[in-house]
Amino acid sequence: MKQHKPYFMYFVTLFQIAVFLFELYNNYVAMKNPFVGMNQNPMLGPSSGVLISMGARFVPCIKEIEYNQIYCPPGIKGTMDFNTTNVCNMNEVCGFGMKEGDKPNQWYRFITPIFIHCGLLHILFNLSFQVRTGIQMEKDFGTLRIAIIYMASGIFGFVFEANSAGIQPSVGCSGSLYGLMACLLLDLIQSWKLIIGPWKELIKMLFIIAFSLGIGLLPFVDNYAHIGGFIMGILTGLVLLPSIIFSKRDLRIKRILMILSIFLSIGLFVWVFRQFYYSENECKWCHYLNCLPIGNWCDSLATQTTTTTVTTTTQPPSPYNQ
Repeated sequence: MKQHKPYFMYFVTLFQIAVFLFELYNNYVAMKNPFVGMNQNPMLGPSSGVLISMGARFVPCIKEIEYNQIYCPPGIKGTMDFNTTNVCNMNEVCGFGMKEGDKPNQWYRFITPIFIHCGLLHILFNLSFQVRTGIQMEKDFGTLRIAIIYMASGIFGFVFEANSAGIQPSVGCSGSLYGLMACLLLDLIQSWKLIIGPWKELIKMLFIIAFSLGIGLLPFVDNYAHIGGFIMGILTGLVLLPSIIFSKRDLRIKRILMILSIFLSIGLFVWVFRQFYYSENECKWCHYLNCLPIGNWCDSLATQTTTTTVTTTTQPPSPYNQ
């Protein structure tokens, strides 16, 4: 198999590192320290306000919702912690040229968070997989294929059930990485006949996927993005990944799956965007995919979602990482 130069993964990884360093610099300017306390960000990183100002997915900056003011998050307008009475207009929080009175429409916040990480632990964890696995996948499958899968999975992950995030800022490339993980599973299945001990490899991979999704059930981890990225990774992988053809019947099946995946990918993108912008129906059970209701550790998320529907001034909590 021809080996490709992994230009995309090199660029994305270096860019994400540069962005993270810039986050720390901005936090130092805003709060006189590159890192906030563990009570604000347990991932060892900047404040939620700095993450929002740099392009985190933050629903109030993307579409108009029930309020036009919030308590200023740390790092914005001199606010140092969550115990504040400072009130910010949405343009002061969202930035990016938004003016007072403007309706929020920062749709690009479904793209920019892919390149932002909420802390040192977060970026080390994500980039360890990205460098170890993503670079090899790009060498095997090619830059264009991996770039499309990576970006499509990341964007879809951020749109998927975004309404359930309330005013929780979310950042990270895990949706993209779950898309790559889905492609690894797909490649294993498509190359089943050529692999020594395929059942062993399948069980090992399914365990890794299940364990990773299980971690996503912890508070302040955006498991919706993981699930969405994995779904889109399967669909785009069926369309883009090269596959070995074993027979004419195998060729027909793979062509049918490819055509179905194209329509499903487009249809799902249309559906999730329509759900986000136009639907008022709230999924009653979806929160179980994002946080296990054990004890009261999901209470902050549940309270946050409820709060956004009944008040006009509210406070963003710690950032989601994914």
